[in-house]
Amino acid sequence: MLTEEEIRSFLARASSSDADIKKVQFPPLTPVKGMDRVKTSMSHLEDVQIEISVELGQTVMKVREVLGLEQGSVIRLDKAIGEAVEVVLNEQRFARGEVVVINDSFGVRITSINRVQNLKLTEWLV
Repeated sequence: MLTEEEIRSFLARASSSDADIKKVQFPPLTPVKGMDRVKTSMSHLEDVQIEISVELGQTVMKVREVLGLEQGSVIRLDKAIGEAVEVVLNEQRFARGEVVVINDSFGVRITSINRVQNLKLTEWLV
């Protein structure tokens, strides 16, 4: 995890390079339809730990390119600024969201959740 100073340093170097870096503009958040009808009690799952990760994008690189990476290097991903990111729970795509900044930290605002029947809930209990 990067410290606040490392992030500031990275952003300062990035703004002085030839790359065209812009602020992210997010579309307005709309309520998810049908969520007001969910009446399931999840209290028996409250203490189950799960791994949550967010996939910002992907790229393919050659080993020589990876070995050439250094502090300040930029890895170009396959997603555009403002495009939805994938929220992954225990290696399963769970939802989509948008990146937000909360008190100098990054977060993800959930914009849509995948249908529950597509998830393998039994794997969460292992």
